[in-house]
Amino acid sequence: MEEANRNKLKQRRNIIRILISYSALFLTLVVLLVFIIPLVAAFMTSVFAPHVKGHFTENAVSGRIFYVSLYTLKIAVGSTLVAFALGFPAAFFCARRNFFLKKILIGFSAVPLCVPVLIASLGFVSVFGVSGFLNNVLSCLGFEKSRILYSETGIMIAQGAYNFPLVMSIVSKFWEGLPGEPENAARLLGASEKRIFFKITLPSLIPAIGSAVIPVFLFCFFSFMMVLLFSVPGNSTLEVEIYQAIKTNLDYTYASRLALIETSTAILIVILYITLGENRKSSGQLFEKKDLPKIGRAEYESSWGKVSEDFLFIVLFILIVVFFLSPLAGIVINGFTARVSGKNVFSLNQYKMLFNSKGFWMSLLSTVKISFCTAIVCTIVSLVYALSLQNPGFSRFSKVFKLSALFPMAVSSIVLGFGLTLIFKKGSEISLILVQSALFWPLGFRQISSALDTIPVDVKNAASVLSENFTDSAFRIFIPWIKKSVFASFGFCFAFSAGDTTLPLILSVPKFQTLSLYTYRLSGSYRFNTACVSGTVLALICFCVFMISEKIGRRK
Repeated sequence: MEEANRNKLKQRRNIIRILISYSALFLTLVVLLVFIIPLVAAFMTSVFAPHVKGHFTENAVSGRIFYVSLYTLKIAVGSTLVAFALGFPAAFFCARRNFFLKKILIGFSAVPLCVPVLIASLGFVSVFGVSGFLNNVLSCLGFEKSRILYSETGIMIAQGAYNFPLVMSIVSKFWEGLPGEPENAARLLGASEKRIFFKITLPSLIPAIGSAVIPVFLFCFFSFMMVLLFSVPGNSTLEVEIYQAIKTNLDYTYASRLALIETSTAILIVILYITLGENRKSSGQLFEKKDLPKIGRAEYESSWGKVSEDFLFIVLFILIVVFFLSPLAGIVINGFTARVSGKNVFSLNQYKMLFNSKGFWMSLLSTVKISFCTAIVCTIVSLVYALSLQNPGFSRFSKVFKLSALFPMAVSSIVLGFGLTLIFKKGSEISLILVQSALFWPLGFRQISSALDTIPVDVKNAASVLSENFTDSAFRIFIPWIKKSVFASFGFCFAFSAGDTTLPLILSVPKFQTLSLYTYRLSGSYRFNTACVSGTVLALICFCVFMISEKIGRRK
């Protein structure tokens, strides 16, 4: 009797697991189709409408496309160079030196991932804008106001400073793991530190540098919000040009051509990223943490080298404070500021106005709802996709699966949103969730896939022998083993969804707005201080969720 009951329970459990597995697989297929079909639709207009139907000639349109593409590459390259100029020396100090506040500097790597671009943009406006802190100081000193933020240089500085922690984080982690024997042997043979760096260290770091700057280049290449806010009229990147072609000019053929050019270029960059990623390996560790010298105190450095190191750190510290920390602080400060009789005074009125606004609470509720659903879908898709790579039946296709998981990096929110509007005309909350999931699930996939790779081979072999099928192995072995990474993936995708402004803006869901879109509209209606308050709340939500997910993911 007990044996019969036990078999019934086992059968029910197996049926439930099979239903869950097929449901998750179906959802994964839906998300993948939501990525593929709108992408194809976005390109079809340019393929089947070769002749321009509008007020401009074919030559004029081709010239405009060339100019916008060149401007986009110029902005992306310049921004990446700024990020590298700040991130590379910061990576050196984090990897090779001990100094005060080192952990805080390393912690800055979370900012580009959990502080939305819109919020960072508000911070730069608060410090470097026409009425910002810098111009107030210049006015008091009798100088003319600066408009550097609203120029190509300003966009490059803003985007580069915002993304430099990504370069710092990736390069410093790789730098720490470089073997020390080649450098030490070169020192014993009398080589100078300059020669050691350029002949040994730098060539070893090239794969890591490539793996760091290419994602930053893609982020800047797909730049939308900062260019929309800071660009001079007449200049726009591919992202902004596509958005204006869709929303302002209703020229879908032109938008489709731009989308095809942008995505094709990004795919080439992703292929380069994959190539460099395969070469990224490190072994050993150069120094134990206790052996790291302080800044300007390394025994093998010359006196001039020690002075130069101190000077470099001071300059780097000032640049980080001015172009990275001050904009973040400016957002918070402006939230507690009000204009009274032409002067800025401390006030809580902005918080009172925001918290008494029904629109704010509705936006906050919509953000939590959309982000929660998006994170659930992303986590399920990431888990199904990652587990499929562990299935022996898919071993022949594992490399293709891993490569295809990176291709959403080559597609922007604007392009995918544009393709969806061509199909459904009007956006909805469900379409927003699905499109965000189609773009963000690779973020969760990386965490879950990395966790699955830590499972010992002996455990995998035992699971395949003792389990009835792979589904049984997945529920009994794989998922329990990586459950912390699954929760971390959920929090990661939640933060990204909450900070997304582009998709809610392009889909234009009727009678709906997220907190990021609400903040954008506040800043556009000249309620800048209130927008800073809303942005602070949004940044805190994203930051808290991100840090909680990171903490869960690091637990052993």
